[in-house]
Amino acid sequence: MKRIKILLIVFLGLLLVGCGEANVEKEEEQIANPVNEVKADYNLGETFRFMSFDVTVNNYESIETIDKSMSSDNGKKVIKVPVEVKNTGDSNDHLSMFYYKLYDASNKEVNSKGSYYDDSLDYAKDLKPGEKYTKYLYIPYDGPGKYVIEFNNFSSKLKLVIEVK
Repeated sequence: MKRIKILLIVFLGLLLVGCGEANVEKEEEQIANPVNEVKADYNLGETFRFMSFDVTVNNYESIETIDKSMSSDNGKKVIKVPVEVKNTGDSNDHLSMFYYKLYDASNKEVNSKGSYYDDSLDYAKDLKPGEKYTKYLYIPYDGPGKYVIEFNNFSSKLKLVIEVK
């Protein structure tokens, strides 16, 4: 019984040490890649191929205020970013919200606020082959800085940077 306790203590100790080193590596990575040095793979307004879509992300149009009195987000600000999507595939499809992540000016991953808007890319309908539309991403605004949209389908990853002044 005493051996089991000793093994359990040693195992928990190793587990805690392992977790600590992972956090150190993450902190070192953040220091090595400060927010202001985010590199974009494409420029705003430039069209790129992502999966079976041609995608063009343009500069933000405005900073808007969420007007939903029953929501905890009521009164919060969002950046409205136009995104043009064209289906270049052979079947009906849409750009799923699970293929992009949003980061605010402090480089923190944030959730889209598209559920408050009818023209959101998050809930856009399927496109027929050759069809296109312009929808919007609504990114929580936390002040001036560089906001990042990261597209990732697990076989390719790319970033776009939006500078908000």
